[in-house]
Amino acid sequence: MTDAHRWPAAAPGERLLPAAEHQDPAERSLLLEGLARVLHPGILVVAVYLLVVGLHHPGGGFIAGLVAGLGLVLRRLAGGPRELAAASPLPAGLVLGTGLLLVSGYALTGVVLTDELLAGAVWHGEVWLLGPVEVPSSLVFESGTALVVVGLTADVLRVLGAGEPSDEDAEGVA
Repeated sequence: MTDAHRWPAAAPGERLLPAAEHQDPAERSLLLEGLARVLHPGILVVAVYLLVVGLHHPGGGFIAGLVAGLGLVLRRLAGGPRELAAASPLPAGLVLGTGLLLVSGYALTGVVLTDELLAGAVWHGEVWLLGPVEVPSSLVFESGTALVVVGLTADVLRVLGAGEPSDEDAEGVA
């Protein structure tokens, strides 16, 4: 019995993850793919919740970035480097640079407007169905921090998989 006859029966007809079709069926873990498929959207929702709640309670941008990065790690483990690329379509350097730009822009805006580093303000408003809403300007800082952590996590995951052969390499060998 060859591997071609043994493994396709274990793999489902449809892929659980978008980039899993590029993965060798012998190296796939259906349990991990299923967990990644089910948990990844929830992990992102929890990350956004921690980002928003962290303005007044424990949490914040760093914790939200760590949780979102955990989702990227799960997708990378479940589907390999192509799944990581599918999960984070923007380049890691762009995400990290945008985060650094938001953090430094927030800090410099406080210096320019109030002569105080990291000075903030709170905007009050009324939103239909939600009622009164407060939006602190530190949300920009926390979002930038989360983007830095997510970009750094994606870059580390990309570098850790740099030694794996790509499909182009595999086609050249065969």
